[in-house]
This record gives sequence, C-alpha cells and structure tokens, in this order.
Amino acid sequence: LTSLDYAWDEPVLPPFIMLTVKGAGSSEVVCSMNDFQDSKQLYYENFIYIAATYTFSGSQESSVRPVASNKDVANAELVLDVSSKTQRVMLKKKEPGKRSQLWRMTDTGMLCHEGSSVPHNPHKPSPRSGDSCMILDIAGLAAVTDNRYEPLMLRKP
Repeated sequence: LTSLDYAWDEPVLPPFIMLTVKGAGSSEVVCSMNDFQDSKQLYYENFIYIAATYTFSGSQESSVRPVASNKDVANAELVLDVSSKTQRVMLKKKEPGKRSQLWRMTDTGMLCHEGSSVPHNPHKPSPRSGDSCMILDIAGLAAVTDNRYEPLMLRKP
C-alpha cells in the first residue's frame, strides 16, 4: 500500500481525484476525497521478462565467464520465450508485450507463464490461482542428481 500527501490545486472545485494505472490494460478510478472507500481499487498485472542480462548490456560481473565474445550476442536482448507449438522454453529476442515471453510471480513464489493462461479483463481482480497456470520448471532430475544440464519446460504446479 502506498500513500502520498496531496494539496488541492483548486480548493474551490469538488474534491474528486482520478487515479490511473497506465499500461496494456490500463485501469482508472474516480474517488471522492470526502468519502474515500476501500472498495475503490486499481488492478493491474505486473508481468516480468526473464532475461539473460549479458545479452542486454554486454557488461557482466568479472567473476562470470562470457558464453561468447560475439558483440552481437551482447546486444541481442534475449529473454525466455515459450513456443506455442512445442511448449519448449528457449531464449529469443525480446518483443515488448508478446504474451509468450511474459511471466508473473505467484503468491507461493512460482514463475507462472502468462502466455499459457487465458487472458482476463484487467479492470477486474484476477481470478487466477497458482493452480490454473503453467509454471517454469526443469525437465528432469539430472540437474540435481548428476550435475548435468536439463532443459527448461512448463508444468502444472
């Protein structure tokens, strides 16, 4: 919850304020400052990209060895993307707003894939639960037991 002190610009006008969240599914609400109700709330989804940071800036920590010294890789802006046909998780160039590249953190700390969820009205609270989405996981246990690499995949929680 965030609060902000506010001094009226025009104290002779009615005490109403319009609050807006801008974005893909913008939301707004008009509130009376004489009778502010908790029922008036703004809803928005805070989606994230899971990025390979080296591919965005080209800079990296001195303790990390680069995968490639190619200048193109350093500016490729790669994020996790999910193929709609195969459901494979891969690195692809970031495309702003592309649902297959958007993720959100659930209340229980899992990374839920937005592209595999049904879109909903951003002006209403999200009815989604952690059980109704596909989450990011490893394909097998070899990465834990044998120190081998395993591909990433989507699974039910």
